[in-house]
Amino acid sequence: MLLTFEGIENFRDMGGLVREDGASLRDGVLLRCGHLGRATDGDLARLESMGVCAVIDLRDVSEREREPDRAVAGAENRHLPAVADLGALFGIPISQITAAQAHEEFQTLYRYLAQSEESKNAYAEFFACLLRAAGRPVVFHCTQGKDRTGVGAALLLTALGFDRSAVVEEYMLTNRAMARRMDALRARETTESEVALAKEIFLVFRENITLYFQCLEEAYGSTQDYLKKALGLGPAEIAALEKYYMQLP
Repeated sequence: MLLTFEGIENFRDMGGLVREDGASLRDGVLLRCGHLGRATDGDLARLESMGVCAVIDLRDVSEREREPDRAVAGAENRHLPAVADLGALFGIPISQITAAQAHEEFQTLYRYLAQSEESKNAYAEFFACLLRAAGRPVVFHCTQGKDRTGVGAALLLTALGFDRSAVVEEYMLTNRAMARRMDALRARETTESEVALAKEIFLVFRENITLYFQCLEEAYGSTQDYLKKALGLGPAEIAALEKYYMQLP
């Protein structure tokens, strides 16, 4: 469910998503979004009232330094960089990149998120944080809440037994969340190339999350084996996640 905040983009409560057996994600406990650096006082008060106990930041150090999260009262802020240096990985400054280059760079990012040791460590600790939260509300984010956050959400839904179509459907909700930004851009005097670049930067593409899962499956045989072997999610951990974050029909 998309939620509107004053200074936080792409915010959504993952609750209500229904698994094939009729069980659903609990409302108000798994919250994903863009960074909290521009959160208003009202946004922070709202998050506090929602009972958020932890904020997981998947950005790199330079991103956090440019726009540090504003603190949510009562919530621990955990820095778990899924990529140590996003700028170095992309290689081309955002001010100089074309839409075609951005498309290739984001595919590089998804391969890296599937294959790198630092990404594996970040997502392993991401799940450890969720287990420690024990069903209390958790916010997790990167810069725009779409790629590194989208991968975290996709892994979480897969661990909880959702099928791939449901995982991809939730991932693609970013494009609805970012529609207002894209409409505002089109309303200005922008060129076709500027709009094309904005789509690459602010939207998500089915092919990228598909590529991510393909990379996992090539390396580990299946996503489930990745969850178990790389992230340490055995039967006990999966059962605990289901207990904390799922609601039986």
